[in-house]
Amino acid sequence: MSSEVDTGWLDELESHGAAKNFVEFCKTELARRNDTIENFDAETHEEAIKMVLRKLGSLDTGDLI
Repeated sequence: MSSEVDTGWLDELESHGAAKNFVEFCKTELARRNDTIENFDAETHEEAIKMVLRKLGSLDTGDLI
């Protein structure tokens, strides 16, 4: 359906606790949505993921933005 979604940037994060669980969920969910939703906008979802990770303290404001 859609092209491959790059989740490699999520693997580069050193997350712990809730943030680590969220990262694992996001990797699975991005792949699932990419495979099942026509015209899936991965870029918008990635920005939302980054916002949540910033709030959880696992993404510094200068990292991966």
